[in-house]
Amino acid sequence: MDTLSPPSSPASLRVDRNRKTLRAQVQDVIRDAILDGLLPPGQKIVERELCDSTGVSRTIVREALARLEEKGLLGRDPANLLIVAVMTEGEVADIYEMRAALEALAARLFTQRATDAQLAQIAACSTALGTAFDSQRLAEIRAATTRFYDTLLEGSGNREIARALNAMIDRIYFLRSQSMADLERHAASLREMQVIAAAVLARDPDAAEKATHDHVAAAAEAAMRQLRRLNLKGDRPE
Repeated sequence: MDTLSPPSSPASLRVDRNRKTLRAQVQDVIRDAILDGLLPPGQKIVERELCDSTGVSRTIVREALARLEEKGLLGRDPANLLIVAVMTEGEVADIYEMRAALEALAARLFTQRATDAQLAQIAACSTALGTAFDSQRLAEIRAATTRFYDTLLEGSGNREIARALNAMIDRIYFLRSQSMADLERHAASLREMQVIAAAVLARDPDAAEKATHDHVAAAAEAAMRQLRRLNLKGDRPE
């Protein structure tokens, strides 16, 4: 019986490593600009300007933008022009409901499963959060907050929680940046995360779960206020 032999070098499976790396780098640069507030929600995306600022071709920029649109960080305005995403209230509510449930469970599991080394890491993350918030620099706050939650998820010992959150991680980071854009929110946010840290360090599952749920709920309110502000007539960035 005759069988089909695979081609020795199928062109469709060839990988251009340099090109892929460059696209990924451009994607990360634009992503960070969005998350750090340099490209605010509603901002129009102009490919030519991004080509000039990144120093790469329009093809590479276009590929990076397409990926970011798939991830939900970019969207379309009524004229079908590419903009930094402005989420609907329903989308924001759905994401924060998922976050509250999953992160609260992770905090509970952390108190039951974390090693002493992971407890020490959470204590260090809590201290780093204070330093980051004192700086009032969004990039530092975002990085410290991400480390805090990454440590919490790792210590929970449940990979499926991380897998579920990773499916919407860029939109979580995006909304986190929106809630952190409110300077009046900073003190409360820091205090709430330090309450979470204290609860998990005490290995108190009920307190850790409640503190995490309360923190995410407060963050959701802040993100929703920011969304409503952006949706006010005349307040959308050009």
